[in-house]
Amino acid sequence: MTLSTSPLVSLSRGPEDGEALWILGGLYTYKGVFAETGAYFACEVKAPLGFAIPVHFHDDEEEGFYVARGEATIFLEDEARRLPAGGFALAPRGVRHAFRLEAAETTLLLLLSPGSKHEALFREIGSAAPRRVVPPPAPPPDAARFAEIAGRHGTRIVGPPPFAKER
Repeated sequence: MTLSTSPLVSLSRGPEDGEALWILGGLYTYKGVFAETGAYFACEVKAPLGFAIPVHFHDDEEEGFYVARGEATIFLEDEARRLPAGGFALAPRGVRHAFRLEAAETTLLLLLSPGSKHEALFREIGSAAPRRVVPPPAPPPDAARFAEIAGRHGTRIVGPPPFAKER
């Protein structure tokens, strides 16, 4: 891992601050980027109940998941861990993982180290959010194209999103 050698300056962002993107039907807001932190990327995710991302792993990044509000299931290898607000999970590089939001109004904070690859990945697959709201439902992305883009940024898609089973 290469840490930034640039001098760091103090940083703070309010709830409505930071670059905002619509990605796969969720609102992703950059709270701290690698160029600012020198070591990690922090991104807030808000999305509808049941929102889930494909199972994947990272070549060069660790990913932490902090449930700031609501409830989320974090999938690590073959284990599912349902976490309430205040819960945390870590997926080291090379570990297959995904997440699914389990409650309305859930807010999940992603912490990636070093994270610069993920910043670029999110920008390439997402679009600038015209408003800071969860976007309308989006059609599923082209799986092959999504996997190719992710692969260029050191993320390997290895399975579909873990959607909740019908009850």
